Amino acid sequence: MISRPPFSPSDEVARRAHQMAMIGYGTLVAAAAFFGYNSVWENPLLTAAGIAMLALGIIPMLRWLQRHDEAYPLAELMQFTLVPFYALPLLTAHEEVARYPESILLEAAGVVLLFQVFCLLGAIFVDRNQHRGNPSAWLSEDLVSEDSLRFSAYTLMLTTVWVLVSSFTRVIPVELYGTLRAVFFGVGTISAFIQARMWGAGQLNQSQKALFAVNIFVQFVLFNLSLVLVTAMILFLLIVVGYFSSARRLPLLLCLAVTAAFAVLHAGKHKMRDKYWGEYGQDTPIAAVPGYYSEWIGYGMAGAMKAADDDSGTKHSSLLERASLFQLVCYVIDTVPDRTPYLAGETYAYVPPQVIPRFLWPNKPSPNDSVKTLSVKLGVLSADQAETTSIGYGLITEAYANFGAYGPAILGLLLGWALRKLAKVTSACGTLSGGGILRILALAWCLNAETTMAVWLSSFYQACIAIFFPLLFYKSFFK
Repeated sequence: MISRPPFSPSDEVARRAHQMAMIGYGTLVAAAAFFGYNSVWENPLLTAAGIAMLALGIIPMLRWLQRHDEAYPLAELMQFTLVPFYALPLLTAHEEVARYPESILLEAAGVVLLFQVFCLLGAIFVDRNQHRGNPSAWLSEDLVSEDSLRFSAYTLMLTTVWVLVSSFTRVIPVELYGTLRAVFFGVGTISAFIQARMWGAGQLNQSQKALFAVNIFVQFVLFNLSLVLVTAMILFLLIVVGYFSSARRLPLLLCLAVTAAFAVLHAGKHKMRDKYWGEYGQDTPIAAVPGYYSEWIGYGMAGAMKAADDDSGTKHSSLLERASLFQLVCYVIDTVPDRTPYLAGETYAYVPPQVIPRFLWPNKPSPNDSVKTLSVKLGVLSADQAETTSIGYGLITEAYANFGAYGPAILGLLLGWALRKLAKVTSACGTLSGGGILRILALAWCLNAETTMAVWLSSFYQACIAIFFPLLFYKSFFK
């Protein structure tokens, strides 16, 4: 059965989208004026470059709003994630960024702009060559009936149960843990997005909203027990994007509340890590979770009220500062090729082996080896340190380390083309069709800006296998 997405746009939603786009343009102009007037850089080109990065990150999303495009904003979201990671750290003179000379900063800004421009060109190329005809049957045919969308509430609940069991028990065999984690992470990602999108379209009643909120809250609490906030942050952003994609407005109260919660937790996580992180991490009993969070919030509230920790004398970055990847671009430009030669594709060599199942190649390279290679070759960590410490370099830094300025340009062009092509080809696919599920996973992965290409593609590939194989088996068995 082939069906259109069930979230049909209305005139009211279109009007709201246009209105929001106009507000966005006005806010962008105001932000550009603010940063231009309050610039901390002596070289005006640095401020201009930062404003250009800001504009190229935001305008594609605003244009998507204006078009009231039914295609998912995949390439647009990829561009938008560059704003907090690259544009704002430069415009606000992030502490780590300000350590570099302005010549390095200007070159790093040029590299990011190169990626943005070519990403935009890749998307424009797809738009200029309009897709004709219906999508392929394997993309458009529903794997599960659209009537089953309501069951995303129960699959989300099933994911919550999995997180509870895996967090507080040892009943899951070690050899099955990785596979089950991939399955439930994929199911949870799709379920959360669908539920948020249904909420934005006004398709959830009060009890369904309450069930959705409880599931997300429990997952938020459990994901953060590891003292690594990125998983919960991506889940929250995915929910916001899902709601926004159908409602064409932001859930402002939710955004403010969750941002405040992340800020407090981020401010207190350093003391919590000093106290609870051992060699293999910390297992928190379920009965100790309230006390654990009470202690964490106490540290966070105290840390949020002062810029420095009086006991250790260490200044911890704010949530916005922690998001910066721009200083890593500066570092790699300052290092390559003067002190370290270009890697010439060495980290990308870890991509092809990831498609081979591990049972066929037990000793195949891990995608995380690409991160280790970057850390060691760039002189950031020793080989021993790289075994226990992981750094989020981001795709732009990795591309430059391998091929210089050509790397970010080619990468931007390919990503812009591929993401926009996927969005256009699947625009007529139902939510639970092959294309619908593929674009939801792609949307979630666009929010993950700190990985290398091997990690990005490997995790995406694993999620696709974990989702599509059970669904295809179900469809074949019950057809």
